[in-house]
Amino acid sequence: MKSKAVLLAALCSLAFWTMGAQTLPESVLEDAAGKAVKTSALTDGKTPFAITFWASWCEPCKKELAALTEAAPDWEGKFPMRIYAICVDDVRSIQRAKSLAHTGGWPVTVLYDKNSDLARTLGVSSIPHVFVFDKNGKQVFTHMGYIPGDEETLMEQLLKAGK
Repeated sequence: MKSKAVLLAALCSLAFWTMGAQTLPESVLEDAAGKAVKTSALTDGKTPFAITFWASWCEPCKKELAALTEAAPDWEGKFPMRIYAICVDDVRSIQRAKSLAHTGGWPVTVLYDKNSDLARTLGVSSIPHVFVFDKNGKQVFTHMGYIPGDEETLMEQLLKAGK
């Protein structure tokens, strides 16, 4: 029994370690105009970036994006970084999501994962779900859900990823 617990702990540690070493997988997203954007274009080799998955029907997602908007003046220009809000609304609700993104005034680049291909590849099971990647596209942090103050943690993780 003890050896099973040790083996389970070792496997969990290995899974956690390899999860952190994941690189941004190749996928194709869309911008607001419907133009294809490859995920490889998100990695520029210079600046860390975050991806937050959201949907128009997700209240915690909208709260997170509003909090990022409110906090933006505190961190904009202090260090180089980028944030992408990737919408997982399907084709039936994508227009509502685009309208929300257009009027939200969010300090992020909004992209659309209409078939949730990238979300599925990254193992997103609930939203909001944030990933932070270093300048080379290596995942260095992930967090599910939103509570007030998470935007500060996101900024700290982006700053750390840029060092």
